[in-house]
Amino acid sequence: MVTDNVPVVGIVGAGPLGIELAIALTKARIPYFLFDKGQAAQMIYNFPPHTHFFSSSERIGIAGVPIQTSYQDKCTREEYLSYIRSVVMHYRIKINSYEEVIRIEKSLSKGFTLTTHSAQGEQSYQVRFLVLATGGTSRPRLLDIPGEDLPHVFTKMGDPHQYFQKQIVIVGGKNSAAETALRCWNAGAKICLVHRREAFDPVHIKYWLLPELLGRIEHGEIECLYSSKLAEIQSNQVLIKKIDQDGLVGKKTDFVIKAIGFHANMDLFQQLGITLSAENQMVLHDENMQVNVPDVFVLGTVVAGTQNRYRIFIENTHIHVEKIMKALFAKLSIKGEPWKSPYPSYSSLEE
Repeated sequence: MVTDNVPVVGIVGAGPLGIELAIALTKARIPYFLFDKGQAAQMIYNFPPHTHFFSSSERIGIAGVPIQTSYQDKCTREEYLSYIRSVVMHYRIKINSYEEVIRIEKSLSKGFTLTTHSAQGEQSYQVRFLVLATGGTSRPRLLDIPGEDLPHVFTKMGDPHQYFQKQIVIVGGKNSAAETALRCWNAGAKICLVHRREAFDPVHIKYWLLPELLGRIEHGEIECLYSSKLAEIQSNQVLIKKIDQDGLVGKKTDFVIKAIGFHANMDLFQQLGITLSAENQMVLHDENMQVNVPDVFVLGTVVAGTQNRYRIFIENTHIHVEKIMKALFAKLSIKGEPWKSPYPSYSSLEE
């Protein structure tokens, strides 16, 4: 086993999979650095309060540690963040949180130099291997229309209480838009959904949300403008265009929520010259998750780049950890059995 104190692996991204890899490295006594520009599981923290996961709890657990919820139901945002903190504390995982990796350069010898920025300024770190686990939802999508940057325009719901007795225009037609509409309506808001399609696709909305959404629309409790898109956002109204008609229609509103998804941030991949697909910037890799740059691995949902239809989740990327550990054992000439995934029944759930 590797027993010295010189960090061997640099992990960029302290989401669930980055933490799971850090646990595997800890068990194997392979030193590492684990960086995140935010807090541990920052992307989960960014979920609206009390959001329920679509995946069942056993599939989003990490390192074989089970998740128990209060009502034996799907895990909430709050329960999962508490779980992540407990696991990190139990395994004594050190996270360099709020320390963004801004630059990566290949060292003159083997390995990489990572430059980070935090409240303490810039710092440099040397690592032998690099794992990029930066997630797929770093940057909100844009409508590219006038007024999109006004202060009453949000890219995620936040706490529904802030919309009590207010008019909201919600843009989108997938899961986030449906959940935002229902939760805000239940919190006493007046809702207008703007959806560019003629109907909702049940593939893109949680099966327990769509019947309620359609029922609220049918009974006139939630307004929905199908085959429509926003043309402009103003201080107290939006201008809406029917896709098959000329002219614009004004709609009074207090807030606008763009529930249209996110882009992956692939800047570090591009810095290193990692091969990405032309369409969605999917990361090309071998069977061990190694990319075209030697000693660099991709981990977790970022492997799919920007997903228009989500197929890669926490639950089907656990196997990435086992593959990376197997490759590291071989590269470091470590004898013995490599770390084994605690999810053998999920090994077929790959990208």
